[in-house]
Amino acid sequence: MPEPRSPFTAGAAVRRQAVLTGALLALAVIALLGIAGHAPLAGMLLSAELLVLAALRLLLPTRAVGALAVRSRLVDVVCLVALGIAIGALTGSPNL
Repeated sequence: MPEPRSPFTAGAAVRRQAVLTGALLALAVIALLGIAGHAPLAGMLLSAELLVLAALRLLLPTRAVGALAVRSRLVDVVCLVALGIAIGALTGSPNL
């Protein structure tokens, strides 16, 4: 019989926090795009990422989203949608 995997390894932590890990990797790419001079694109991608995270928080169980679940589901989704829309609106506004 195989020995059970330890839940205290780095791989187990990444599996438990897969949504957050993916979001942080996407954020790193978006930040690099912004630093490289593509600020409007980075802003729109950040807005899209927040909206995708809101959808994931709404649809997935709390256990699946891991540390992305900070408050109640409704409050998390409303905050992520509001931030996503606000950043998208500010990014799309000319001369700001």
